[in-house]
Amino acid sequence: MKEFEYKMPAKVRFGVGITGNLGRILREELGFQKVFIATDKGIVAAGILEKITNALAQEGFPYQVYDALIPDPTIEVVDEAADILRQSGADVVVAVGGGSPIDTAKAMCMLQTHEGSVRDYLFGGNMQVENPILPLICIPTTAGTGSEMTAASVITNNQEQTKVSVTHENLIPKMTLIDPSLHVGMPPFITATTGMDALTHAIESYVSLNAEPISDAMGIAAIRMIGENLRTAVSDGSNLQARTNMALASTIAGAAFLNGGLGVVHGIAQTIGAVAHVAHGTANALLLPYCMQRNMVGNLKKFRQIAQALGENTDNMTERRAAQAAVDAVFQLTKDLNVPMKLKEVGVTKEMFPEIIKGTMEYRLLAANPCKLTEKDIEEILLWAFE
Repeated sequence: MKEFEYKMPAKVRFGVGITGNLGRILREELGFQKVFIATDKGIVAAGILEKITNALAQEGFPYQVYDALIPDPTIEVVDEAADILRQSGADVVVAVGGGSPIDTAKAMCMLQTHEGSVRDYLFGGNMQVENPILPLICIPTTAGTGSEMTAASVITNNQEQTKVSVTHENLIPKMTLIDPSLHVGMPPFITATTGMDALTHAIESYVSLNAEPISDAMGIAAIRMIGENLRTAVSDGSNLQARTNMALASTIAGAAFLNGGLGVVHGIAQTIGAVAHVAHGTANALLLPYCMQRNMVGNLKKFRQIAQALGENTDNMTERRAAQAAVDAVFQLTKDLNVPMKLKEVGVTKEMFPEIIKGTMEYRLLAANPCKLTEKDIEEILLWAFE
């Protein structure tokens, strides 16, 4: 067995209705005095923020709300929000929402203890994260992004049409509160695409060249849970058991990819997000089976195990046929969830391919992909997924 290191992610408090204890947790368990809530207007409109502020008000806990965060946060949005946080006098941030608010909050908290713009700390920048960040508590409202468990904050650079990250273990949140009851009102399409995002995390971490025994155990467990629960969560959003299982699966998958890493699906999806402005979960959902088709020869045994975890009967199959069953199962899942299956459906054009290929080849985790890929390989994947 190879030598490995396992990173423990954020402390997790999991349970239906647990956010009702937020004020007590902040004051009595963690000793904070004032909270800055970072969220977006969609969370406000859905009535989720009111549940959070009510929990704080019941404890008489001071708070300030900032609800101007946006999907795919830009450098400018992060820097502005960080300035507002700096003036608030808050000693802790609570991020409420999906991956974008949580990523924004990580960068905002980092800038409280570091000089300059977030631009300076992005991958390839001229400054490094060195100090602890302002404490961050995450309350995810989707079951998919895993950002509440990881050390990365993905930021959009509009000037260069790229999405890159600030990545450092100091960005791992202090605590995450997972409350499946907050997911019940999530629309079916968002449930589907964020759920597929979680599946992508689980599969990519499981077959990554950086995988190790603990991340493997987490990855395969998450794959199994998603296969058993995602269809129900999408078709019956009020099913609290399915919501609970998906919330847990997403959390486990986030811990898996913090340690095992990701691969070509995220490389392409992140670039498409910047070039064609396709939502991250949608891009991952669409690309996952096509990338699996290319990657399966890199580890037929693990792809067979993925098929089994997704409920496929691989008895009496050859290793290659069983690996193909994993790909087929994910194609079927995307069909069942009614998510886009072709790039042309989401606004990607062939004219964008050179820029997408370039960005993918520069993706820092591409080296951990189970197959070594060339520009020609990326182009072939894009063509498969296009039409």
